[in-house]
Amino acid sequence: MTRCLTLLLLLVPLLLSAGKGTLPTSKSQPPDFARRTFAFSYAGGPVLSFFRTDTRMSQQAKPLPGLTGMFRLHLFPSSSFHIQIGMELMSQGCSFNTYYFAPGHSVFYDSSYAYNHRLRTLELYVPIMFRAGLTSNEANATSIFYLLGGYAPKVFLGSTTDISKVNGGGVWGGSTQLTFENWFIGNQTGNVIMAGLGLDKRIKTSEKFITFELLFRYNLSRFIYTGRIDTNELLIKNSGISLQIGYRFEGGKPKRGY
Repeated sequence: MTRCLTLLLLLVPLLLSAGKGTLPTSKSQPPDFARRTFAFSYAGGPVLSFFRTDTRMSQQAKPLPGLTGMFRLHLFPSSSFHIQIGMELMSQGCSFNTYYFAPGHSVFYDSSYAYNHRLRTLELYVPIMFRAGLTSNEANATSIFYLLGGYAPKVFLGSTTDISKVNGGGVWGGSTQLTFENWFIGNQTGNVIMAGLGLDKRIKTSEKFITFELLFRYNLSRFIYTGRIDTNELLIKNSGISLQIGYRFEGGKPKRGY
């Protein structure tokens, strides 16, 4: 988590310097464009995940590559403050060595950790985000830097695991059920805090943008991994950071001025 926050802070000066451009103006063209009442965006990109297991029950988890894709509705209470509501699908994965309490396999808690588990999840987020712009006169800027923060319930749509012996040989693979230690609404729904920063690059002089977002997600609760029908009971803490590249386009009736 500390490494994620450090990376976010290091990128702030770079994005701030990128947000200083303005649109060309002339006597016949006023500098301020009409502000729309809402917009839509979609984006996707890679995810760097962080998993922390209970090391009394397993070795530390190693992350596997992940992907995410999202769609959002943007509402504009003011020029620099947006409310965003959307949906996001994410796939994360990790690998760890632990026990496997099935007939003919692990018998005692002897810290042998002789079985490797490769876990892959499919998750649904429904984020409510708040965007605060840090570029003056956004209507006249070619690059817009902003901060993001918000909350999302997270639902496990599905999960799979592949279990094998550390010294070689497959054991079992298939679906596994994940539940949250402290859940919300249902035991497969958790709570996630989100924060990040972004950059909108205007396409020429239009109200269309290429977007770049670096977003950190922190799960408030650990989830419980049960392997193959309760062969395991391992608590895992999860967080992650994603780099999303996307497209935003304006909608709604225009409002003059900011």
